[in-house]
Amino acid sequence: MIRDIAGRHNHTVKLARKLQKKKHRRERGLIVGEGMDLLRAAVLAQAVVVDVLVRRELFDDLPVALRERAAAQQGGADVAGGLDIGLCDQELLDYASSLGGSADVIFICRRPVCHLSDLSLREGPVFYLDGVGDPGNVGTLCRSAVAFDLGGVVCSPATADPYGPKALRAGMGAQFALPVVTDVTPEDLRVHLANAAPRFPDGALFAVADPRSGVEAHRLAELLSEARPLVLVLGEERAGPRHEWPGAERVTIPQARFDSLNVAMAGTILAYETWRARRPKRNDLAGNDGPSPIGLTPWKEES
Repeated sequence: MIRDIAGRHNHTVKLARKLQKKKHRRERGLIVGEGMDLLRAAVLAQAVVVDVLVRRELFDDLPVALRERAAAQQGGADVAGGLDIGLCDQELLDYASSLGGSADVIFICRRPVCHLSDLSLREGPVFYLDGVGDPGNVGTLCRSAVAFDLGGVVCSPATADPYGPKALRAGMGAQFALPVVTDVTPEDLRVHLANAAPRFPDGALFAVADPRSGVEAHRLAELLSEARPLVLVLGEERAGPRHEWPGAERVTIPQARFDSLNVAMAGTILAYETWRARRPKRNDLAGNDGPSPIGLTPWKEES
């Protein structure tokens, strides 16, 4: 349905504000995002958008698929999946926004649900975020994982929600483009990788980012093997990973001065180094004339 919204007591406005909290996102299986680019990324990945708040003059900028779906419902057609588009002014959008500034559109969609079995272990390394508490860093790492063709992102229970508004904004749609698995303990991950042993006879290799010492990042290529998945473990800048990782390799990024890289920058460099090593082996990538486009893979909706 398409309707005008003028007051703060509208259901979508109140829901958008509630979904700023992780508790409500988990309970309802919904997430809230802001920005036209993020909305387009969600639609391209076939996310199920259920509510939209948009400035009246920007209605025609919404993805065609959403406008057509809402118009069909307006005409009484039996369309699978309800969609409400609320036309409102900037003041109401600012009230519903959690990010500050002038939001042009706010949308609510079903929360992507991914499992460890969805990880593309043969496609590339996987990030394991062990207690990364800043949502902006989490979103940026998801974006870097897509840019450098990683097999997925796994988040520990102590890591910020990758589907919170700040993480979604930093990810620029990356969370819709690759498997992002949440609330996974190191033991859960180890068990899953052990069960995948028939496919990977050499087992998995864990490499922990360490600012003090370890294999230099440019030598990550030496750790890559098609028979052995690589898990890049990242923690907070100061405290490091929350858990001990016995037997793991240590990987460091040499720096000219004091320890000045935050976790998102460090993870991006490590992801790039693995990409640089893997790129010549891939036949489906563009040559030196430009980067290869990264497609968006539809995610599974929770039943």
